[in-house]
Amino acid sequence: MKKFFFIISNFIKLLIYNLLIILWHIWFLLINIILVPFWAGASIPFLFHDKNYPIVYWFHQMWARSNLFLMGFWYVLETDKEILDKKKQYVIISNHTSIMDIMLIYSLMRHHPLVFVGKAELAKLPFFGFVYKNSNILLDRNSLSSCKKVFKKIQSQIDYGKSICLFPEGRVPNPSILLGNFKSGAFAIAIIKKIPIVIFTIADIKTKFPKFALLKGKPGKIRIKQHHSISTKNFSLKEKNILKQKCFNLIKFQLEQFYSDKY
Repeated sequence: MKKFFFIISNFIKLLIYNLLIILWHIWFLLINIILVPFWAGASIPFLFHDKNYPIVYWFHQMWARSNLFLMGFWYVLETDKEILDKKKQYVIISNHTSIMDIMLIYSLMRHHPLVFVGKAELAKLPFFGFVYKNSNILLDRNSLSSCKKVFKKIQSQIDYGKSICLFPEGRVPNPSILLGNFKSGAFAIAIIKKIPIVIFTIADIKTKFPKFALLKGKPGKIRIKQHHSISTKNFSLKEKNILKQKCFNLIKFQLEQFYSDKY
């Protein structure tokens, strides 16, 4: 009889836990139904003039920081004691595990208005898609002509004084993969434009807000490492794969360090 009650008790606990996780994910949808029209809508009058982009970027940051706060996330940032120059542009790269990565990058790069290079499918989302496609760069990875156009758009945005953020894995990899293979675009751009690369390693989001996992996740601390920026002045385009491998190794090593630590 005790064993029976023990099984029933554990079953009820698991049921309640799963229900709370589902409600938490629903909460994420609900707050974005409110936050996206509010913050994105407020940015629309400033969308179509590049000189106004710092204002647009501020609204994007408010959306991101509100999301993180209301979802119960906070981050702890470890740095290599480098203060980024507010007057410089950067190519920002990071491992990619969740939509929360975007919100974290917005929050981390407060003084460097940047545009993301993201998948074209996001433009189909109601309301958010309109603002996203008019303030970031959309890429159709199945189209070679799209890739060529995006490369030109990235260079144009840099010429306007903006920083660029790319996830070199291209997409969120399978949960079993620590770090997916990197594509070369971010490194080619950084070398061509002679812009330093800022690298972030983001831990914990893979388990705390996994992609397409309704019964997984929980609020809590996110660990982030900001590595020392890498100058690209002495790299030639032929050496982009060397630069790519260097950045890949930095992120992979840091992820291994994060997940080997007791947490």
